[in-house]
Amino acid sequence: MARQRNPLRDEAHKRWLESDKKKPLKDIAEELGVSASTVRKWKSEDKWDDETKRSAPNQKERYDSMRGNNNAKGNSGGKPPPRNKNAVSHGLFANWLPDDTRQIIQELYTSEPSDILWNNIMIQYTAIIRSQKIMNVRSEFDHTEDITSAEVSPMFIDRDTGKPIQTKVTRQFQYAWDKQANFMNAQSRAMATLANLIKQFVLIADEQDERRKKLELMSAQVDLAKAQLKQLDDGYDPTEEQTVIIDDIPIIEREVDSNGAESQDEASD
Repeated sequence: MARQRNPLRDEAHKRWLESDKKKPLKDIAEELGVSASTVRKWKSEDKWDDETKRSAPNQKERYDSMRGNNNAKGNSGGKPPPRNKNAVSHGLFANWLPDDTRQIIQELYTSEPSDILWNNIMIQYTAIIRSQKIMNVRSEFDHTEDITSAEVSPMFIDRDTGKPIQTKVTRQFQYAWDKQANFMNAQSRAMATLANLIKQFVLIADEQDERRKKLELMSAQVDLAKAQLKQLDDGYDPTEEQTVIIDDIPIIEREVDSNGAESQDEASD
């Protein structure tokens, strides 16, 4: 059974602190009815000299130090301010997310929903434009040949290299019409996603947001591209004359702004 701590031990420490560490240990020992060597032993074992660095002040000292300070100035209490980074710096994110991911989230904390949507619109629109070059089908003779698998037999060895010889090769051919069909399907899905993002942005963006004007042009381009894809899907004659006005849309908008409705009719003709 553990020996019970002597209550005089804490009392001696308390009296020493109350004297601002100036009271002789022998005087404390006389007041408590113990030997001076006992008090010196308590001081050494309990490390009284280091206690001040890690112990909290008593209640009276604590409230006296708090009175009149400006630590809580501007804080009415309650919930933390909106868009603070407590969850990222100290919460679940800080414990489980990688550093680079957490850094991105910290930067996004100041973004409005409309800003996030706009960034997604730009990323999606850029991907659509970039895909025009990557997935381009040059002509009806454009095809791709890929080796999908190859088999070797240990029974047949190359005399020069000493390695097994390939006995079976499987190749996959993708012809122009297959590549074009895949491109059209992917393009249609990408256009639908972009149109949905634009719709969401228009719903939440401010009426005076200048990005709305850019979206009007972008929406017109998306609608035109959809119509052209539908024509391709329906099987139109590519030799027929087609009207493409994507590059002329900004010019029409500037003429309408400067000259009014009459110049708009002339441009549309």
